[in-house]
Amino acid sequence: MKRLMTTPPPREGPPNGIPRTEIPAWIAWLPILIALMLQASPAGAVLIASGDGSGNTSPPADDPGFANVAIVNGLSGVYIGNGWILSAYHVGVGTVELDGSSYEVVPLSRTRLVGSDPNPPDLQLLRIVGDPGLPVTAIATTTPPIGSEVVLIGRGKGRGSPVTWSTHSGWNWDFPFTIRWGTNKVSDTGVVSLDTHGFTMDFDTLGSAPSTSHESQVAIGDSGGAVYWKSGGIWWLAGTLYLAYGYENQPSQTSLYGNMSGAADLSVYRDEILSIVAVPACDNGLDDDLDGLIDSAADPGCSDASDPSERSSSLACDDGLDNDEDGLIDHPADPECLSPLTPSEAAVLPLSSPLSILLAATLLLGIGLLHAPDPT
Repeated sequence: MKRLMTTPPPREGPPNGIPRTEIPAWIAWLPILIALMLQASPAGAVLIASGDGSGNTSPPADDPGFANVAIVNGLSGVYIGNGWILSAYHVGVGTVELDGSSYEVVPLSRTRLVGSDPNPPDLQLLRIVGDPGLPVTAIATTTPPIGSEVVLIGRGKGRGSPVTWSTHSGWNWDFPFTIRWGTNKVSDTGVVSLDTHGFTMDFDTLGSAPSTSHESQVAIGDSGGAVYWKSGGIWWLAGTLYLAYGYENQPSQTSLYGNMSGAADLSVYRDEILSIVAVPACDNGLDDDLDGLIDSAADPGCSDASDPSERSSSLACDDGLDNDEDGLIDHPADPECLSPLTPSEAAVLPLSSPLSILLAATLLLGIGLLHAPDPT
């Protein structure tokens, strides 16, 4: 039975070019891939073989970075620091949810990685508006060796009813979509699929010699999710989930033992990722705070080009806070803020207005009553 490479139908088209691959030559996958894509959905959430399949929706005891895994356009991504989300390119752009909060994506911030090959990999970076207050993610400097145990985290469907097909057992996918973690071991490295350098992880029968305690396989929703690897006492983000490998003619919406999960090898793309993420907000050519002003030359929230934020705590209309508690924040969202330099989010009444005269009279009367002599 052939095991074939399958991927979700990209939201905005697949990576360019004919894939180069180091997977064995019997994977003449393209015609079958097209057929499978017609019945598949974007690659998905981590399905686990342990327990009843509904667990692992909160961080493990040794947490690799559970809160940093985001929902991006309904699929997955990882917050890596300085406002940037790393995801698979085919995930596209949409609302980002992190740790229960929603964030807008900075316009024009979507950046597809270039890589060093003729065609770009299936990886992208997006910048969000605001600071989620999450730690910086350490990106792996080397590929996890074969046999390394890793933690997969993604958002999507979970495990449904058992299924057996052509002697292979496994599980149907089922709702709800949720962020879940599972474990696996690296089975192969140096793989190039869909123009992306990566590594794979086998979905082994739970309890078998190679399996892990929470053996997992990608399902619908995991694209852009995380593969964490612990080395030297540090949790590294080693991979971005972006494809799955299934059997020829395998029923859709299923994960069967013997399938594989594929992840982009981030050690290959680390330098390019860091070169983009490291650029300060006040020098990146983007309107990071959505005030219509860009970088240190124009945005008063920037002290200089090295300033990491286009907001300033000294400017009431550019500090990212709802100072007058009207549900509107800063210029241009708060109409009382005519520009980021407006000194207050609260409306200022003209001295000659009837309301201001009434308020002044009331204040003076109050002062007069306060200091009036006691009656004799």
